[in-house]
Amino acid sequence: MFWLGMAGVGGAAVVCLFSGFRCLQRARLIADLPTSKARSAAQGYVELEGRAKLMAGEPVYAPLSGIPCAWYSFEVEQQGRDTNGRSNGWSTVEKGVSEAIFHLQDETGICIVDPDGADVTPSTRLFWRGQTARPGYAPQTTGFWSQVFSFGPYRYTECRIHDDDWLYAAGQFLSLGSAGSASLGEDTRDLLSTWKRDRDGLLRRFDTNGDGNIDLQEWEVARQAAEQQVIATVRERQPQQPEFNLMKKPTHSRPYILSCIPQKQIIARYHRRACLGILGFLALGAILTWAVNTRLS
Repeated sequence: MFWLGMAGVGGAAVVCLFSGFRCLQRARLIADLPTSKARSAAQGYVELEGRAKLMAGEPVYAPLSGIPCAWYSFEVEQQGRDTNGRSNGWSTVEKGVSEAIFHLQDETGICIVDPDGADVTPSTRLFWRGQTARPGYAPQTTGFWSQVFSFGPYRYTECRIHDDDWLYAAGQFLSLGSAGSASLGEDTRDLLSTWKRDRDGLLRRFDTNGDGNIDLQEWEVARQAAEQQVIATVRERQPQQPEFNLMKKPTHSRPYILSCIPQKQIIARYHRRACLGILGFLALGAILTWAVNTRLS
């Protein structure tokens, strides 16, 4: 049991260290990433700042409060009781996250935001208790004392981003209906596959050193030529198609962040979490070292 417990302490220490360095990495990434504008942002991983705006059409309502919003998440928990009537913890009855898209608007234009997979810091976060699984209302604000003096077997959590809330976003930026269309990569690959079927033609166009093979450098030239041909074809076929900018979760390991607090506060929050993680690692490491030395002495 002793060594099993020490293994648990060691595992917790490793988790703290990993979490600390992960938060430190995110803080540095946000600090080093320049803020782009919606109209002129480059394709790829960018950060934008602006205002959250509701899209036209069917409104989005937070399930517990019924308040219209750009984004929400919620959770309903029920307090369990044992045979003696004593509390034995909370279990989740229902929870959910909005998948509806909304706009981020700055002074230059509008970007569509797909919140799926984002690490969201909302403008409103409420905690309260009640008597039914669906309260149908929510208090304006909640704090420590309002939670202490609220009662009921159900516990509610609701987070929201409202229309016109200030919003920071860092994620994958795409332009749809333009040269940066999400289908550009697929169309380019299809065209390259067609060219590869005509090997003689491919060699005539791109085998610049005449060795009878397409090396990596020559293949990159071919890829760029295919991409430019696809772009020209799209523009010719759909000259009037409007351009839509989209922010979504990156396909690589970089974080997708949506936050209603300023960038400096986000960085400071990640720094605090990094410090707590590293301090937790040092504290647990010290406990582990002391316990093992005591056991073996």
